[in-house]
Amino acid sequence: MLGLFVFLASFLSLFTITLIFPNVPPGYLLADLLRNPETNYTVAGVSGNTLISAIINGLSWSVIITLIYFYWRGPEKGKRNLPVWVPGYAKSSSSKNEK
Repeated sequence: MLGLFVFLASFLSLFTITLIFPNVPPGYLLADLLRNPETNYTVAGVSGNTLISAIINGLSWSVIITLIYFYWRGPEKGKRNLPVWVPGYAKSSSSKNEK
């Protein structure tokens, strides 16, 4: 559940940063590939290319940040590990008695 909050917080912050500074990679590179130069779309005073770039940056960097968070946090506390079964011949007491 905490991972969801990390993802949402990083998405919103990177979305906002990209709206302020639209040249943050990789969003502007991919938005340039999708750009249609004949139209000028604006949504609430923000150009469509900047909005697409902000969504791309928010998603891509949020996934990376969330993966780093889960790697840094490690395995869940209280998570039970499956038992590792060792074959009987490895712990055989009869092998010590035989000469």
